[in-house]
Amino acid sequence: MKAVAGMVISLLLVPLLIFTALPNMFFGYGSSETEAITHMTEQAMTIGGIYTSLEDFDGTQVDSIVTSIASEYEQNGTSIDRIEVTSDFEEEDLLRLIAINSVACQQDLNAMSAEDVRSFCTAHLILTPSLDFLTGEGDAVTTVLRIKVQKPDPDTLMDRLGFDIQAKTWAGAMFEVLRDSDALKKYASYFEAFRPSYEGDTSYVGSGGIEHGSGHGNNIDTSGFVHPGTKNNLDLAAYAIQAWENNWGYVWGTYGSVLTDSLLTYKLKQYPDGVGKYESFIRANWLGRRTADCVGLIKGYGWLDTSNGTIRYGTNGMPDYGANQMYQSAAVKGEMSSMPEIKGLAVWKPGHIGVYIGGGYVVEAMGTKYGVVKTEVSGRGWQGWCKIPFISYIEE
Repeated sequence: MKAVAGMVISLLLVPLLIFTALPNMFFGYGSSETEAITHMTEQAMTIGGIYTSLEDFDGTQVDSIVTSIASEYEQNGTSIDRIEVTSDFEEEDLLRLIAINSVACQQDLNAMSAEDVRSFCTAHLILTPSLDFLTGEGDAVTTVLRIKVQKPDPDTLMDRLGFDIQAKTWAGAMFEVLRDSDALKKYASYFEAFRPSYEGDTSYVGSGGIEHGSGHGNNIDTSGFVHPGTKNNLDLAAYAIQAWENNWGYVWGTYGSVLTDSLLTYKLKQYPDGVGKYESFIRANWLGRRTADCVGLIKGYGWLDTSNGTIRYGTNGMPDYGANQMYQSAAVKGEMSSMPEIKGLAVWKPGHIGVYIGGGYVVEAMGTKYGVVKTEVSGRGWQGWCKIPFISYIEE
């Protein structure tokens, strides 16, 4: 074991470790009795999973930003008929970003998460939107939202991150290793189980089953909020309950805006498997309704402007985090056995998150064929609870 650990340390390069060393000699794939090595395995497989999923980067990682741009136009009264995204981002650009991100994290697996990788890559792209109005038969006008995704200049990016000559050289060497080994394709099968799911979490729900709301409205009523001028746990719980009562739907990458035909068409192109196989169901059940994915339910509240009921991406100090990163970033958290009776806590398990509404119940955006539902805390496999770090907590 010491000899193998020495080999790992001598590699130094996390991308090389993940894509080359791990699949061939990673201590029996987590079978080691050493807790630290098992944790390292899990971290490496998770990061490897997100790296391989980034192969379709421009189709998946900029999705929430594209969704927000389209939703803002719709909320401002401009109906979008079609969304077209073009990109000059190629696989080598992705490999450069992976290499730069690894150096920025000093190759520390514990300092990296799937959401961090996605956020890093997304933050350093430039998206330029424009509207085109096309006249067709009978003077019918089609409104096309065009979004151009431009890749970052690697030297400018490294300068912005404060890289010195040694760090730049290190990043360059990592890039060459990833490019020459064809790692994204060569080792993709090892990480298939760790790639993100676009379908939600529908694992065992216990004896209480799933409860759907009785309404179908798109209105967000803030009149009952305790303190609409702040972001707090009680209003988050009230917001989640409204989403449940009004039977909001589930579509990956959405966060409470109304699902339009143009937005759905765009997502079908982006996720032909994850969303596409449910197209008929989504059109029949969620089109024209508010939709969210699991963490999108929380982010939608964070981005809600209570003065006018609109949801604006990235506002009010709520970052665009995934479920795991939302939990990992919390300062106050614990195992489920220690969860206090506080409305508006988040409950979490790997890749999924929900909102505790009190009395032993959770509201969660469960999955494409379920939407936003109410479930009992017990029986859902939740592994931890936390106080969401971007809202305040009020004692009742």
